[in-house]
Amino acid sequence: MDGMDIDQPSVLAGEHAASNFSLSMIDPTLYDGPVSADLDTQMDYDDEDEVASNISADSDALELRAEVARFDQQQEAFVARQRAEAAGVPYQPPKAGTKGRKKPRKSLGPRKAAKLPPDIQFRLSLANEAFQQKDYPKTVANLSEIIRINSEVFPAWALLSTVHETLGNREQAVWCRISAAHLTPRDVPQWIATAEYALECLEELEDGTPEKDEMLGRAYACYTQALEVDRSNITARMGRADVIMMQGNASKALAEYQKALGYKPWNIRTVRNIADVALDVKDRRKGADIARGAYRRLVDYLQAEGTYGAEEGRFEWSDLRIYLEFFTTLEQWQEGAQELKEISRWLLGRREEGYWDQWADDDREWDINDDRRVEVPGFEVARFPQETYGQGLPVDLRAKLYVFRSKMGLEYEANQHLQLLDPTREDDFMDFPDCLKDIAVALLDRGRAEEAIRYLDLFKQIAIETGEITLDADYSVCQGRVHISRGEKAAAEECFIAAIEEDEDHIEARVQLANMYEGEEMQEGREEAFLLIRQAMNLDARRGDGTVRRRGPYGPRKPRDGPPRPRKPRDPNKKSSYVPRRLINAEKRRQQELEMTAEAAKNFQRLQAVQDSALAGDEQAKNDWMKMAKALVDDFRGYKQFYPWDKYIKFLGYGPHVQGQAAVPARNMKLAAMEERLRLNLAPAEGQEHTMRLPIKFPSDHRGISFDTWLDIFLNYAFTLVRSGQHREAYLVCHAARDSIVWTATETTFLIHVAWASCAVYAGDEETCVAIARYFMRDYMPGTDSYRMFSAMCRVCQTPVSWYTSGPAQKFILRQVKTMDNIVMRRAAESNANTQDTSPIALDVALLTIYGHILFTTTSYTYALSYFARASSLDPSNPLINLSTGLAYVHYALKRQATNRQYLLMQGFAFLFRYYHDRIADEKGGVAQRQEAHFNIARAYSLVGLGNLAVEYYRKVLGEEGERGQGWMGDEDLKVEAAFNNLDVT
Repeated sequence: MDGMDIDQPSVLAGEHAASNFSLSMIDPTLYDGPVSADLDTQMDYDDEDEVASNISADSDALELRAEVARFDQQQEAFVARQRAEAAGVPYQPPKAGTKGRKKPRKSLGPRKAAKLPPDIQFRLSLANEAFQQKDYPKTVANLSEIIRINSEVFPAWALLSTVHETLGNREQAVWCRISAAHLTPRDVPQWIATAEYALECLEELEDGTPEKDEMLGRAYACYTQALEVDRSNITARMGRADVIMMQGNASKALAEYQKALGYKPWNIRTVRNIADVALDVKDRRKGADIARGAYRRLVDYLQAEGTYGAEEGRFEWSDLRIYLEFFTTLEQWQEGAQELKEISRWLLGRREEGYWDQWADDDREWDINDDRRVEVPGFEVARFPQETYGQGLPVDLRAKLYVFRSKMGLEYEANQHLQLLDPTREDDFMDFPDCLKDIAVALLDRGRAEEAIRYLDLFKQIAIETGEITLDADYSVCQGRVHISRGEKAAAEECFIAAIEEDEDHIEARVQLANMYEGEEMQEGREEAFLLIRQAMNLDARRGDGTVRRRGPYGPRKPRDGPPRPRKPRDPNKKSSYVPRRLINAEKRRQQELEMTAEAAKNFQRLQAVQDSALAGDEQAKNDWMKMAKALVDDFRGYKQFYPWDKYIKFLGYGPHVQGQAAVPARNMKLAAMEERLRLNLAPAEGQEHTMRLPIKFPSDHRGISFDTWLDIFLNYAFTLVRSGQHREAYLVCHAARDSIVWTATETTFLIHVAWASCAVYAGDEETCVAIARYFMRDYMPGTDSYRMFSAMCRVCQTPVSWYTSGPAQKFILRQVKTMDNIVMRRAAESNANTQDTSPIALDVALLTIYGHILFTTTSYTYALSYFARASSLDPSNPLINLSTGLAYVHYALKRQATNRQYLLMQGFAFLFRYYHDRIADEKGGVAQRQEAHFNIARAYSLVGLGNLAVEYYRKVLGEEGERGQGWMGDEDLKVEAAFNNLDVT
């Protein structure tokens, strides 16, 4: 609404405009000219009341007026037709809307804005007046009434947004602006302004919060709406790319920046944004190649135009530094050196000296004096100043040129540059201290550690003096490499671990530490090396998802204003990556173990202190208990001696089939080769998975806590997790308890699986219920009880029977049936051969019935009847078998392809009444059992449509009286269900 002109109607969604606005209706904060506060001089209330009496904003009144106008037109047409017939002339009806006048030509573009009804204008003026008086509740009330009457009034939404912004309700203000923007869907600047306002609100929100993610989503939606109207709008496209980058999707942001570059290929801001995200995508080499090509095309264009100025900025030395970073990523040392020399020559004003490109492996162009340059044909000593040669090359670019030449193996040229990079001249490196670490790394790669330490000491000295840079993880890694070259492995280990603690995403520190541990004689050292390499590979695989940080190309250090800012402290709530120190002496290692034991004992005491309150329902105590239990469980799971090697690395997420790690990119072949070598050396022989982990003397406790107590903590923690809705985490805890070599006894294994099954039942996870029931049927106690437990678990799980009748479960039960049949047949053959064998030969009725129920549920009634018949031959008086057989016959009879429906129904009801009489005749059953029998017969009659017969048995259910709680059914009462069904069939 900035710059609104009250003399011209504003375009509104729904095609409304307030052309009759008075000055008092305008928000003074949005109007530049003087605003009169005298309402009487701006509006004639008598005239407006007269107009308001004739025009109503109510939709019913408007519809009535339209009907009256239509009736008047029909009446006029009827009179005209009668007059024409009386005069004897043919009747010619007038064209609609013309009334004899020529129809005006339809104008192109948006329609003219309609006038707002007077009552809307009046309320809007009241809202503006209240806003000027800072009466915000009254302003909101008036605007809410306007929106209730007509939600397509643009000024109402705009003013409401201003009110919420004034009150500090930024989220509500964004919603109002979005609503206003939807009223002008073709107004691209309005969408862009709304998105930019949403991004301004991000400053008040913390990173990683749902509120910030929602605000980013709104900004993204606004930019998307603007691009749907104008796809070539560079502002909207760049804004959307920025939002995508804030959301952590570097690959998508890179694609968006490329589209923007297609519309404006010489926009340096777009090129810089591409460079900013290029190294954050998953395929860093591909991203670096894209950014390098964008920079190269821009440089070619600027050189052809003879200027340094591009759209939205100039090409500067910082752009060259960024450009060279991509050659380092691609390991194109020769091309990087060539581009560095060519573009530096252009920036220094010597582009005409193109003959230097012929000296690809010679850098005499950048010497301080002309001693070697005079030998080059075409060189003129006084043509350009000395400052445009070696003296004009920034020190960080000379360091980069040294690194390139060192990687190429050109020692002479590299040493020429190194002589000019004198570490005793501190002032040369004050603006570019980061290049000292690059020089040190290059020297360490060439085995020149004593020279590298001079540059590292200079970096440390500058960091201490200025206070603007920190001794980061890269510095610690370089120091560790220096210690390795000196044979100081313990000191090197401390440096590498300090780097990991400083930057948990640092890959090089893990690789260097793994190289040290791989050379140890003890297997535990190689195991630590393997884990570190797996961590490095995982970090490299996660590049591009916004979770791995990278160091950008260094540039000139900005001057500091005021005192140095203190270093941001580490988040105490964030757990650091613990790396056990293996090269320290035994005393320090024992001290570390004592500290960890003391921490575990402290957590256990706090857990016991809040346990009673947590059980009583105290939410704070419950949260504290879960926090302590998680710390203890993680400590136990992180102890390698309690798990087989394959289970341990699987728990850490470094298994051979971890998602995203199947295919290793070519740039990681060194890591992949080292990981494969360590894996082969550590893989235990077949059948020795458990014995290799067992110590000589197995302890009776861990951290001073008995193993039985540890198991209670595991299982109680799993129960607490599943009650909190975290059933997957509860399964992981139970899985960890099962995989441990500590709890291998039959009783503890049974207890773990029972707890696991309880979690699955509570979560309603039938898939897990079936999987655990298979353990009981196969490994623990194959027999009737395990089969009944399988049925009970699937019954109490409140989910569809998809997994109960699934193919794997059905095949498993069928294999059990076949195994049982084979055993029975073999024992029968042995009995025939040995007449003295009197061992009973019996089949399992529960197993046959379960498989029959599975077939029954899948509507395979014919096959189900065969298994019910086998079960019935073993237990003829079993009421469940008779009920199941009868229902199978009845359901089979109701199928469309039943051959003899009457016979099937007779068979079915014969079995049903056999079940009925057995239940009624059972004297131990009680009232509940008789109600069950009456109810099931009634339901069977209702199933086949014999409602008159069903009513009789429903009434028997209602007529059952007596003492309850004696039968197997307990106190279950079916009278309510019977009464409802009785009303339904009658």
